[in-house]
Amino acid sequence: MFRPPFCPNRDCQNHPSDQSVTGWYVKNGSYQSRLFGKIQRFHCKHCGAGFSSQTFSIDFFAKRKLPYRTIFSHLFTSSGIRDTARILKVSPTTITNRISRLARQAIAIHASLSAELHLTEDLAADGFESFVLSQYFPNNINLLVGKESQFWFSLDYAHLRRKGRMTEYQKKRNIQMQARFNLHRRSIYRSFQELVRVCLDLQEQSACSSVQLFTDEHLQYAKVYRDLTAEDQKRIHHRRISSKLPRTLRNDLFSVNYLDREIRKDSADHTRETVRFARNASDCMERLAIYRLYHNYCKPYRIAKQGDNTITHAERAGILAQRIKSEMKTLFTRRRFFSRMCRMSSSDRMIWLRSIVTPMKITAEYLPAYAYS
Repeated sequence: MFRPPFCPNRDCQNHPSDQSVTGWYVKNGSYQSRLFGKIQRFHCKHCGAGFSSQTFSIDFFAKRKLPYRTIFSHLFTSSGIRDTARILKVSPTTITNRISRLARQAIAIHASLSAELHLTEDLAADGFESFVLSQYFPNNINLLVGKESQFWFSLDYAHLRRKGRMTEYQKKRNIQMQARFNLHRRSIYRSFQELVRVCLDLQEQSACSSVQLFTDEHLQYAKVYRDLTAEDQKRIHHRRISSKLPRTLRNDLFSVNYLDREIRKDSADHTRETVRFARNASDCMERLAIYRLYHNYCKPYRIAKQGDNTITHAERAGILAQRIKSEMKTLFTRRRFFSRMCRMSSSDRMIWLRSIVTPMKITAEYLPAYAYS
């Protein structure tokens, strides 16, 4: 028998924490759904809000059932959206909708589990370059990774200007494109600044008095560190490593280089020299948020031999396996609510709310009201 865990009204006193008693609500009839059968309605005694058991399901407002596990697994085999749509015999927009639902689940689970993590290692960060919509609009996705555990802490998006060799036609076209899209000049600076804020938060909840942050010799990274206060510079020690060094295990940037390689291999959006690429910046980051969940909590940290079940990157970083299992158990069923998130980085918040601007978009994207609940 289903019992609502909390009131879905974010302004209600019964919303912030799960209720251990059932006295705060009453049953209020039911209705019949062609897809899900009989749905029980409820009524909150305090705020008067009406809701149903379907409110707490990942399939809220869904008009068709789809196997989320299949969609989840196809995101890591370099399959495109249309490939998955053909397999499941639905439209690509339906697949994109389900990916958006999974992305919010992934962000919520990562925020919940990483909040319990006490940092015991140094960190590595680097920029992952790709593009959205057209090669005239490259981007830089900064990654923050644990140096030893390869646990993926955070990611942040920054637009770039096209660079490199171009023909005369491409140069003229590039000028026209950039004139139509207002690009902030310090996008990489701002993006890396957000990762540094995450580093400071991780250091604050760790037992270490300071943490080393390894990056390459990008000028903007050094500038961000110089602009930190003296107190913050004592908490984070910036170590610059040449990107020309061999990308071996002995390289201090191995963990982030390894993640770069895995994304190139597994994600269709970032496979080089193919017809598959992201058409929307928010969709691109949603798929990466899901890949982060897979990398941290599903993928083995090391595979010594075929068939060897090893610990995950999250367990290697210090998160209990029982807690991971508890959260992942409801990944495809129980809906997470934005208003109940206790801790979330600003970059994850932008992904959840789909507020990353796609170049050449005329109007802002429509975001349903329930995304904020």
